[in-house]
Amino acid sequence: MAEEYFDIVDENNDPTGETALRSVAHSQGFWHRVIHVYFYRKLDKEIELMVHLRSPFKDLKPNCWDPRFGGHVPSGESIEATIKNEIKDETGIILETENLLKGEVRKYDGGANREFIYENYYNFTGEIEDIAFNDGEVQKVEWMGLQDIAETIKLNPENWNASSDELGRIANQLKIITY
Repeated sequence: MAEEYFDIVDENNDPTGETALRSVAHSQGFWHRVIHVYFYRKLDKEIELMVHLRSPFKDLKPNCWDPRFGGHVPSGESIEATIKNEIKDETGIILETENLLKGEVRKYDGGANREFIYENYYNFTGEIEDIAFNDGEVQKVEWMGLQDIAETIKLNPENWNASSDELGRIANQLKIITY
């Protein structure tokens, strides 16, 4: 698969008009955009997230659990188009963006990896068996309660592509959305 180009943005998330290869954007610390979609469901009073085990072939955090689906926004593509494409590729679900609840646009400065993250939430009402792994990035999916995720991240943070702080913030967003 060919390496993607990203549109480069400045520290205020304004497009610069420049593009860069993924490897260059990450190695040079260029600001770029990504999307995250959290699949959730509410059972009684508990909120669960659909988590997935990342492929062993991922360059970042292979064989780790992840509470979100998503990816980088390719050059020339809208946020909405990226959401649809990434979710279809990773889960086989054809998602209509009007069914998404938009969250924050969060600025993340990870040194060489600088991103504006467009967070979204999707109340998945289908069956987990409906999920199809089309792009080789996902090994399996399962539902986990927020408390269970928090405990496993605390005990084994190396097994997760998420932090306790991130999960706490997402849990607060989901509590607002679902109550």
